[in-house]
Amino acid sequence: MTQGLYLSRRRFLTTATTAIAAPHVISSSALGKDGVAPPSERTTIGMLGVGNRGSSSIRALSPLPEAQIVAIADPRAERRELARKNVDKTYAKRANKASYKACRVYNDFRDLLARDDIDAVWGCAPDHWHGVLYNRVLEAGKDMYGEKPLTRWIAEGFTVCDAVRRYGRVFQTGTQQRSCPQFREACELAINGYLGKIHTVRVGVPGGKVCELEPPCDPPKGFDYDLWTGPAPMIPFDNKRCEWLAMYMISHYCAGFITNWGVHHLDIAGWGCPEIFEKRFEVEGQGILPPGGMSDTWIAWRVEFHYPSGLKLSFTDKREPSFAAFGKDTPRTDLGGIEANESGCLFEGDQGWVRVDRAGIWANPESLLSVRFKPSDMRLHASPACDNDRGGYVSHSADFLRSIRTRQDPVSPVESGQAASTLGNVADIALRLGRKLTWDPTAKRFLNDDDANNMLMRPLRGPWTI
Repeated sequence: MTQGLYLSRRRFLTTATTAIAAPHVISSSALGKDGVAPPSERTTIGMLGVGNRGSSSIRALSPLPEAQIVAIADPRAERRELARKNVDKTYAKRANKASYKACRVYNDFRDLLARDDIDAVWGCAPDHWHGVLYNRVLEAGKDMYGEKPLTRWIAEGFTVCDAVRRYGRVFQTGTQQRSCPQFREACELAINGYLGKIHTVRVGVPGGKVCELEPPCDPPKGFDYDLWTGPAPMIPFDNKRCEWLAMYMISHYCAGFITNWGVHHLDIAGWGCPEIFEKRFEVEGQGILPPGGMSDTWIAWRVEFHYPSGLKLSFTDKREPSFAAFGKDTPRTDLGGIEANESGCLFEGDQGWVRVDRAGIWANPESLLSVRFKPSDMRLHASPACDNDRGGYVSHSADFLRSIRTRQDPVSPVESGQAASTLGNVADIALRLGRKLTWDPTAKRFLNDDDANNMLMRPLRGPWTI
């Protein structure tokens, strides 16, 4: 890939991407009077976790008349009460009533799961909870929308996959980029050979942050810190570690952005080039950990995955200042002069390339963006198009609700979530061990490396088990 090719890109018009075929459009009044679906067509929903992601999910569900949030569980009283008020306000306005009082709140998610009037659950808890929580939801007989990454530890993810199929549940992974038209178009160009033989896929995502140490203190009133910690090691509370962004940078709770953010564009890489998910690969790389503070996950990295066919997947942080929510800006080193990838996912073939991110889609030759797909081409799952949807969140939610009705897999089934999450976690393990590893997705293990296989899971703090 040369710099000249980068300079020749043009931004693909939003109107063009939204013209890509979708099965139907859902508007706010599609299913019933005043935008409310009749009870027989409504999915009752419980929310588990209403922090940053959970609150975003509530906003994504609000315009969908076939969804009704009836319960919220969160170990922070202030958060769950605020979320309940927002839900009540939304539904009162939808029904043109003065008030709405049908949403109940809980501290403990187990009380929510005990209700038999809840059809589906949105899991928006921190990453370290995903394995235990998702298994509990599925065992309770609920369909589930589970935030990414699928789990904190690779081995946990396989138990979630098994539970989805064993209990016959519908599961949507929160990799909502699959519900954005430009990502689907890029993957269809790649998978149908319009780029020729693909030899390289490049993924770039935001890097990590340095989070300064905070002095221990008592949890605020109404915050069940023991329940928040759950299966993770119990660490003395401080005012930062449970907050966005710090909890994503502490390895007890998350592998860092190498997985938590990486899963988004790694998922697109595997959607457009299935070999990335399905075949054995060798992986090695280099990275930089924070020099101190409470964060201990990668702030910069470059990892390469090599496949038997000759395909290479290059995965880096995008080497520019990331989120600056707090703490000092992380120095963006050049890792010995190795160039970082641009944000998004780039498919390179011997006849052209296409790059896609949340801002749009680019290609060389540009004629690729005008391709008319043939009837014989493979067309990927298309989520419903929704009014006023930014980032695919509403469409992704609507796709899950449709799958609940049809009992068919949604656009991001559990196995895709596990495959994409595994790539990020494998990269993390290879960097921490500092050597080349071989991952076998069929065996679900590293080959000939006990140290690496011992990092597939960690002991869970009691009484939590899978």
